[in-house]
Amino acid sequence: MLTPVNMKDTKEIILAAARDIYLHDGYKGLSMRKVAVRANISPTAIYRHNQNKEALHHQVLREGFRTFDSYLQGALTGETALKRLTLAAERFFAFATEQKKYYEILFLTMDHSVEHKVKGALTHDATVSRHFMVERVQDCMNEKSLKYDDAEEVALLLLSTCNGFFGLYVSKKLHDPTDVMYKKYKRMFQRMLDGLGN
Repeated sequence: MLTPVNMKDTKEIILAAARDIYLHDGYKGLSMRKVAVRANISPTAIYRHNQNKEALHHQVLREGFRTFDSYLQGALTGETALKRLTLAAERFFAFATEQKKYYEILFLTMDHSVEHKVKGALTHDATVSRHFMVERVQDCMNEKSLKYDDAEEVALLLLSTCNGFFGLYVSKKLHDPTDVMYKKYKRMFQRMLDGLGN
């Protein structure tokens, strides 16, 4: 019988295998048998942690959203609203470069054909980061470091621009070492803030 520690390790191995298969083959190519082979465990072990393929897919997405949220929370240490917004952008960069597989799943390759099966907690998880950014933008407007506007639309502008930036690197349209990429990212984000500022 597996100990709690081994069960935790097994769960992480299963999630990593499912994540890799999902990235390569999409939702339709994800199967419990493929995950078992990749994780080098018996199919029975997977069913101890996930009832079926949908539950496993759900778990991969939830873990990605939780990981992204844990990165964003670090932005709350900023002393001003503008600093917290800037830190949120930096944390997004860290997530995209340190958690590349989850970044691709959440922002580039999520299979929308199974969205109707995504309910409850996962739907909530998927909106946490957007709400987080809207709150940061609204705080900046209240602080008057950004001019008053629709906070949700401004947050969407910032998120989509940052995501587009990362997408260019993931799709190999741009090639730079991470430190050079980071400097370009910071300059790009600052230009947007300058345009949105009072």
